[in-house]
Amino acid sequence: MVVRRMVLAAALVVAAAATGGPFWRVPTGRRDGTVSIKQEALDQIPAPTMNFTTLLQSFRNKSLDLADLVWLSGTPLPPPF
Repeated sequence: MVVRRMVLAAALVVAAAATGGPFWRVPTGRRDGTVSIKQEALDQIPAPTMNFTTLLQSFRNKSLDLADLVWLSGTPLPPPF
């Protein structure tokens, strides 16, 4: 859902510019790095066998909290702004 909204927003900006309407820059792309290493990413993914206590501790070890765990565990909506 979030990805569709982002794609739609980017498409609307391009369409507005192409038709002579208002134009503004929309930041795109990742902000956390320029290189992706598959094994590094796989090492960071929690195991599906983790129980809640272990999962929460895993998040805390990465300076994340319970709210981060909830948001990153499959919520269909983006965080409110």
